Amino acid sequence: MREAVPSRPAAPSVRGLVEDLLAGDKRAAAKLISLIEDDEPEAAEALALVYPHTGRAHYVGFTGAPGVGKSSLIDRLVRDLRSRGKKVGVVAVDPTSPYSGGAVLGDRIRMADTGIDPGVFIRSMATRGHAGGLALATFDAVRVLDAMGMDLVLVETVGAGQSEVEIAGRAHTTVVVEMPFTGDAVQTMKAGILEIGDVYVVNKCDLADPDVLVANLRFQIEERDGWRPPIVRTSALKGSRIDELADAIGRHRAFLESSGRWEARERARARQEILENARRILATRVREGPTGAGFEALVGEVVARKTDPQSAAVRLLAQGAAATKSQDRRTRPSSRPRARKR
Repeated sequence: MREAVPSRPAAPSVRGLVEDLLAGDKRAAAKLISLIEDDEPEAAEALALVYPHTGRAHYVGFTGAPGVGKSSLIDRLVRDLRSRGKKVGVVAVDPTSPYSGGAVLGDRIRMADTGIDPGVFIRSMATRGHAGGLALATFDAVRVLDAMGMDLVLVETVGAGQSEVEIAGRAHTTVVVEMPFTGDAVQTMKAGILEIGDVYVVNKCDLADPDVLVANLRFQIEERDGWRPPIVRTSALKGSRIDELADAIGRHRAFLESSGRWEARERARARQEILENARRILATRVREGPTGAGFEALVGEVVARKTDPQSAAVRLLAQGAAATKSQDRRTRPSSRPRARKR
């Protein structure tokens, strides 16, 4: 677990990497993301230096079931955005390899041609068993690309069903990708997809008639906060109507900024990330701090049914607070005046 120590200066190597990143160096971006993904000790220092340079990029999440063509669609979209002069980052969350523990890299392979563009940076990250399909470090990597100067950062999720609604709490714009002949929209609704999309895409329209799916989606999608999500029909294989998707994403950003929803989403994400980090820091202190022995004793009490988990947690927090207060007293300088020498 990373916990930043503001009083300790960043290591020169980390500071140099961040300076190179701000100058647009792809190697520096890759190294910083590796530090974050591997949870290296320098990661907290790097993120603290990077964060003040973020907040300009448009974070766009892509979700949808496996096989709907998210990677191919993103590849086409990146080319369209580059033709408009936009710099684009892509973070593709891949399934974890059962052998190496790393990303399978399928998305990097499909986007190989796009990735050599100097205005594009593509990175695959492993889920590493995270239930939502979003690696815990995913949006730290997104911030690295934001600081690098990317205009848009596209995040592709694995596509693991209901858990994929997680992306909606992190991205400014959520794009839901569907395709014909995959069942009716009722199944989609069960996955919560109809509640999170800002833009809906019916992809692979060259393979089957999309009219039924589009009609079902249009019937069930409702306006939220003054925005009615558009439905775009595309064929990533043929590259058709990709410009309409890019336009829809751009219109949603304009809507967010004009309506004040951009700041609202920033605040919601900040609130969520503060709480997540607080939970992780607390869990680390419980396991490794002075209350570690007390934690195991409480585990024994819960197993023996002498107390319940919630009561045990309350006691554990009280023990931690007491230990912290005791440590503060030991390290605090005495406020009593010194006796005068006679």
